[in-house]
Amino acid sequence: MTEKIDKYKVQAALVRSFFDAFSHGVIESQVEDRNEKTTPQSVKKLMLEHYEHIAPAFFDTMFFPLAAMNYKYEDIAALAREAQQRGDDMMALVRTACGDEAYYNAMVEEYKRNFSMLLAGKYLSNADHLEGYVRKAKEETEASVDSDRAIELTVRVVMFAYVRGLRQTGEGARFDRSAHLGQVHPLRGATLFRLMLDAMNILLLDEAVDFADAEAVDLASLFLKVCQTQHNFTVMTNEMDRTYSELMKE
Repeated sequence: MTEKIDKYKVQAALVRSFFDAFSHGVIESQVEDRNEKTTPQSVKKLMLEHYEHIAPAFFDTMFFPLAAMNYKYEDIAALAREAQQRGDDMMALVRTACGDEAYYNAMVEEYKRNFSMLLAGKYLSNADHLEGYVRKAKEETEASVDSDRAIELTVRVVMFAYVRGLRQTGEGARFDRSAHLGQVHPLRGATLFRLMLDAMNILLLDEAVDFADAEAVDLASLFLKVCQTQHNFTVMTNEMDRTYSELMKE
């Protein structure tokens, strides 16, 4: 039997993971100097340059994961068709995907929090994210997401957002087909796996894990640390493989 994760925690992790992965994709595709990639000046400059691209990329990446927390998979396509027939714009579609007003408002707050940090040239740390994400109001009924589904959706967001960031310059997804855990491509795989470590940290744990020695420790061991169980690790790696195959068909 899989565990459950609070829906607000999952939603906040999805939003944070989108901004983290998309922005790193943009930076990876446009900044060659490793030392300049995450300086406040570089982050702010590139986010301002791609300001108008973020909302469409967010919608394309996030509609399905947000909807999958609130609806059955088989109902999502019909949900999107009905909304489009009504002439709903992107934000109205996202509102529908969030299921109710409380979750939509929480998503908007997380969107603003992450976006405003990037526009200031900063990244929201795992610790700050976990301390400050929007939580359930006292009067609300407890709601949760199956942990397997939450992991799968988070993996999907990280990988799709990262590729969409890379593609802002028309370069496409620059994954190395040999990149697997423990066999990391030095330019692209390392970034993707670091993004995934952060995503699993904020999704599955309540405190930030120190990755200062990430390059010196076996990567699989680091993932097991944030995934907590072999089962969660397997769910994550299986979804990475599945999403990778899907991305290569685009």
